[in-house]
Amino acid sequence: MTDDVLFSLPDAPEPAAPATPPRSERTPPAVSAPVPPTGPDLAPPVASAPAPPAPSAEQPPCPVIRLLALADQFTQHNDALARLWPAYGAAHGHTSAEVLVNACTDAVQAIEEQPLPATVAVKEAAIRIKQLAYLTAGSARHLAAAKDLLSAQAPETDQGRGGQHIVRQIELAQELTALGPASALQAATTVALAMNHRSHPGTMTAGRLTPIERSTLNAAARGHLATSWSAGREFAHSQTGTAHIETVLGLEQQGLIAREPASAPPAADGGPAQDRVRLTLRGAMIVAAQLGRGLYTPAPATAAVPASRVIPAPAQAR
Repeated sequence: MTDDVLFSLPDAPEPAAPATPPRSERTPPAVSAPVPPTGPDLAPPVASAPAPPAPSAEQPPCPVIRLLALADQFTQHNDALARLWPAYGAAHGHTSAEVLVNACTDAVQAIEEQPLPATVAVKEAAIRIKQLAYLTAGSARHLAAAKDLLSAQAPETDQGRGGQHIVRQIELAQELTALGPASALQAATTVALAMNHRSHPGTMTAGRLTPIERSTLNAAARGHLATSWSAGREFAHSQTGTAHIETVLGLEQQGLIAREPASAPPAADGGPAQDRVRLTLRGAMIVAAQLGRGLYTPAPATAAVPASRVIPAPAQAR
């Protein structure tokens, strides 16, 4: 993982992430499916990652940046549940979910403390994150139940009814947090637009990014972007639309995104893990500025219809 991948907030926990050997950008990884850990020494949950210095205590991160960080945390959590399924979820998933509940609470507090217009949209953004915290707490309970079942079952029942109950608990937990990144980004968009009426949401401008570059950053913020190798070639994959590896490499060279090797689930069952594309701190600040300008949801252009010219009918002779 590159040193500038994403960002750490001052009050965010920093659990140790499993070490991943670096790879060359142009060297395809070995084509072998990852083997989920099964012993008690599973890696701790990955809810945040070390990154460049965040805003100081005197200048806390704005709610938009905090919500983008929350979206990234949900992406990491969901990736770990899917990629190391079901062993990771049953052993450590509930701890990671509890971290996310606290992150949701911090995000709501940041929204409520920001002097924003008391609009219905802003209130709904805070409510949306409160609902997300409630769903995530339910997910943590399912994962805790899976852990209890894992520790209580006998080895001979691993593939029997006990194993089925564990799988079901993890499936329910995954459903409750699956839309976490999208919900956090939607709330970030609402808050950014509200902040833009008062002041700019970030200190950086969007620069001269093309529409496809802006769309690619948006996909990364949603946790929908990953890269992988096939037949000696590298490809980009996005759940929300077409993705181009050339665009990903260009944004990576600009320091706006970074790839975390083998951290995303495979594109197909039995395939190798993908590289998750994540925002860097600089990329997140640019996304915040873009959201404040509404660049991701442009109003459809409508050509002005010229007023029809009415020509009076000639007067009839009497």
